[in-house]
Amino acid sequence: MTEPDLADDVAAPIDASGLPERLQREIRETVAARSDVDVDHVEQIVEAVESQYRETRVDPLDPVGTVSAQSIGEPGTQMSLDDSERVLVRRNGQTDTVRIGTFVDSLMEDRETREFDDHEVALAPDGLEVPSLSADETVEWKPLEEISRHETPDELLRFELESGRTIRATKAHSFVTREDGDIVPVEADSLEAGDRLPTFGEYDPAARRIDLAELERAVATDGGVRTESAVTAGREVIDVNVVWDRIESIETVESDHEHVYDFSVEGLETFTTAEGVVTHNTMNTFHYAGVAEIDVTQGLPRLIELVDARKTPDTPMMTVHLDGDYATDRERAHEVVWQIEATRILALGDVSTNVADMLVRIDLNEETLQERWPTVDGLDDIASEIAGTIESALGVDTVRPEETVVEFGPDQPSYRRLLQLVEELREVVFKGIDEISRVVIRKEELEEGEEFVLYTEGSSFGDVLDIEGVDASRTTCNNIHEIHEDLGIEAAREAIINETMNTLEEQGLDDVNVRHLMLVADIMTNNGEIESIGRHGISGNKDSVLARAAFEVTVNHLLDAAIHGEVDALDGVTENVIVGKPIKLGTGDVDLRMSAKRADGGSADD
Repeated sequence: MTEPDLADDVAAPIDASGLPERLQREIRETVAARSDVDVDHVEQIVEAVESQYRETRVDPLDPVGTVSAQSIGEPGTQMSLDDSERVLVRRNGQTDTVRIGTFVDSLMEDRETREFDDHEVALAPDGLEVPSLSADETVEWKPLEEISRHETPDELLRFELESGRTIRATKAHSFVTREDGDIVPVEADSLEAGDRLPTFGEYDPAARRIDLAELERAVATDGGVRTESAVTAGREVIDVNVVWDRIESIETVESDHEHVYDFSVEGLETFTTAEGVVTHNTMNTFHYAGVAEIDVTQGLPRLIELVDARKTPDTPMMTVHLDGDYATDRERAHEVVWQIEATRILALGDVSTNVADMLVRIDLNEETLQERWPTVDGLDDIASEIAGTIESALGVDTVRPEETVVEFGPDQPSYRRLLQLVEELREVVFKGIDEISRVVIRKEELEEGEEFVLYTEGSSFGDVLDIEGVDASRTTCNNIHEIHEDLGIEAAREAIINETMNTLEEQGLDDVNVRHLMLVADIMTNNGEIESIGRHGISGNKDSVLARAAFEVTVNHLLDAAIHGEVDALDGVTENVIVGKPIKLGTGDVDLRMSAKRADGGSADD
């Protein structure tokens, strides 16, 4: 791609920035398109873009969302390939296979690196590209943006495919597979024999690589013949067929190398090994309902949440059952999904800032709009609704130069206000419920037959019950206070019993008699409100001073009782044990001494 021709003093601030090549190129194009931009103006533009880039970027290998929750035992940063894996790289137009470990190590020797936990990350030099799989299942050359490495974990996974191709990666490394016609991410540890991975190229088992000639084609030029990939609609598309190769076997292996390595690539974040196996560097690019599970607090932490009657669980979630056609028709079920899941601007399209014109531009994705507003016929109506939401939420005036483009800016020229508007825009909810960040849809076998069930990250119980298609009689959440507020204290009591029983069963303690849990729930709810079992709840409200003092904050309880002149009747077990008196149970409950007479008239005590 030809770089815009800029004067050296104008280009200097751009070259000196630490921005990826793609962003530098966009700044150059913006500056080249205007004739009134001087050096000071360019420096301000670069400073603004750098500020926004630092605040919004997700560092490669940084655990995101569900990945970080699933990383117990192996940190979410460990999504990488073994040192010995060879990958395809094009440097300044020359395609070659390189060993990823040696390649990354050599680049990092001359690059400034950043430390994130236990791994190093560096910007890739200009001119490096890799073959990358796109969402439409074509392969194209994409710029390599960043490289990284971190310490090798104890175990790796080795995959062998039906074609004989192999790849070794960490258990948390991300691959892509095809599900219901879509390309979706999947962790290596969740793959099984029989699953399929994308590959391309004619594979040579002896050389253990694909034919590199397939990645190029001959093109006549005035100076002779040169090779380049096909250019289609501004994309360098490689003329190869993607084959979904079946996994023959998976085995656990150890690595002899100190580090594992990864690439960061724009777009779908995929790159390719020398054997033609497409791999994915993180799982933060994809967001499809049904791909990943909902993470929920379990075990002892969940029991503590319940008996403490915490207002908000650490991981609030809901189980949403559907009724009628919504329960059996996937398209109708998705209508409910988009009514529940909060839709923010980054899910709807691309947001860019024009610092020169002080404008924020939103290019809406037509397919996404049609997917998330299935009952609205026209794109113009959807875009108008989005523009209206922006105006009311941010207090700005919007314009629509095109049907699916929305632009707005600050009232007065201000870089700070422009960036502030972008930050505020990210938090605006255009559809769905603010508290619910994600919805997973699953088809499950229930007593009524197969039906779709929704699981949410986040909870807003009352709002969800009002949505058309939701079966309010079966829908529930793990926030007992929301259930109490919307359904009453008896429903909250049942929720406490069910939640505690389910938590124990998940830990293999399914032989606990439910009557114990019923007694706990009864004590917590018998006053018509949910009370915790602790010094701020039931234990702190006992009539006995000594019983309260024996639980927690002993001195405070005794001091308060002395100040208020409280009297302890010593009716309970705890207070009698403290003062050394027999407890009023068994023989300790008998106050009367009986004396019997013998048959000869003598006393029984003689």
